[in-house]
Amino acid sequence: MATTTSRLPDRLGNARRDTQFLLRTAAKSMRRNSRLMMGRVLRRLGSRRAYATSVPIDGISNVLVCRINGRMGNTVFLTPLLQQIHELFPTASIDVAVAYPHAAELLAAQPGMRQVISFPHKGPHLVRRYFRAIRELRSRSYDIAIDPTPESTSSRIALTLCRARHRIGFVTNSQWAPLTHGVPQPHGFTHNAIEPVFLFSKVFGSTYAPQGLRMALHLTQAELDAGRREIAEALERRGMAADTSHAFGFFAHATAGKTIERQWWKAFWDTFMRLEPAAAPIEFLPAPTVSPIDSGFPALHFPSPRNLSAAIAGTRMFISADTGPMHLASATSTPTIGLFRVTEPALYRPLKPDDVAIDIRHSSPQLVAERCQHAWRQALNRLH
Repeated sequence: MATTTSRLPDRLGNARRDTQFLLRTAAKSMRRNSRLMMGRVLRRLGSRRAYATSVPIDGISNVLVCRINGRMGNTVFLTPLLQQIHELFPTASIDVAVAYPHAAELLAAQPGMRQVISFPHKGPHLVRRYFRAIRELRSRSYDIAIDPTPESTSSRIALTLCRARHRIGFVTNSQWAPLTHGVPQPHGFTHNAIEPVFLFSKVFGSTYAPQGLRMALHLTQAELDAGRREIAEALERRGMAADTSHAFGFFAHATAGKTIERQWWKAFWDTFMRLEPAAAPIEFLPAPTVSPIDSGFPALHFPSPRNLSAAIAGTRMFISADTGPMHLASATSTPTIGLFRVTEPALYRPLKPDDVAIDIRHSSPQLVAERCQHAWRQALNRLH
């Protein structure tokens, strides 16, 4: 009886989170349907357009990518496209219009990157900051402007307002932006980091090899060295040996239905530590005020996404719910395991060959720990 009573708060908490997630999902679906309906109306009101499907590659010196979204992961998803643009146009300057507040820092080292045009995501004076970003957007003329996603209204607005010779995007039933070049959306599930490359390759006739695409932040050696020092010092502060070869990073926090309960993580690490007694788990926290899953583990918080990426790169494996740090980890050389509860792994999974996506909805934390330990052993064997 005592056991049942002790589990009641967890069950109530889970039920509350599930209810909140369902409400958020319903609201999100309503917003999406409203956007699609508005897009169809605007498309019908506009004149019929015949989209060209290819652009000559000569004379391209300025490129704009419009992705007005405030999420870290969606910003990281742009990096395969930015790499493709630079490879095809190595002398071109690339600007990115985005709403993630730390995008300028995150994308600073991308080859060919000239400027990040920051649109507001949250905070005061949104209207004033939005119009300031629009003025900045229109201060240059571009040879190419790309909307890399099929359904983003804000990206279509930016694509419409910018000064560009060629406007490129996906052709859908709700596409109302004044595209000059467009292609249909790929069939089936296509990863959100790969879909923009599909668009680019179709328009420019470049090689489309989705299996070889990777996310990358181009961390410098100095950043990587600093990240390893942070990991070693965190271990030393807990009285552990400063041996990063046994450091397993993890990020336990996410939003809404992506959240994985504290008790789940504790059961996971109990099992993992029995399988790998030498492992040294290090928790990465979303804020310095957040309580760690286990007070016995070292814990770190980095306000800077590049510093966070460098520290993740200093671990031997990174395990995370489906959230921004998982995508940062996949942009490093560290084997990454993504734990999925509500989102579709095919769309958001980590991309490297030694990365793993696990749907945990029908698996116990013990079974997931066994899969993670097996993935770690496989990664270790590849190193030797």
